[in-house]
Amino acid sequence: MVPVLPVPLATATHLFVRWLHVLAMAVALGGGVLAWGVSYAADAETTLTVATTYEVAFWGALGVLVMTGVGNLGALAPAIPRGRWGAAFVVKLGLLLVVLIGSAVRTTTVRAASDAATPATTTLERGYALTTLALITLVALAAVMAHG
Repeated sequence: MVPVLPVPLATATHLFVRWLHVLAMAVALGGGVLAWGVSYAADAETTLTVATTYEVAFWGALGVLVMTGVGNLGALAPAIPRGRWGAAFVVKLGLLLVVLIGSAVRTTTVRAASDAATPATTTLERGYALTTLALITLVALAAVMAHG
């Protein structure tokens, strides 16, 4: 006897990939907000501890975001919509590239701050502010794409 699944496996897989995508963005964005707030309000030691932890979580989340994003895109292929959705998608990819480059710089800055006698936490605060604002913009573009 073949077991009957309440949801087709393909649908369950697509749903799982989308939930992973949302969860990874929650880690990236939530961690960015936390790191920004801590870098603004806390001492240098606490800021560096949170920043170092966030960098590991961010790059892990980013890896999941890229993998699941490609998976989500593959579910649409070959009929990728044009118009407003397509324009939002192109802008989202461009902003993602900017986030990748900026995040590499931010991670390098965190490592340099960890080695410095007096770390420049103002630089970290700005880096996390820019990261958070860019991620909020990516979420807004994702909402435009999800709702047409």
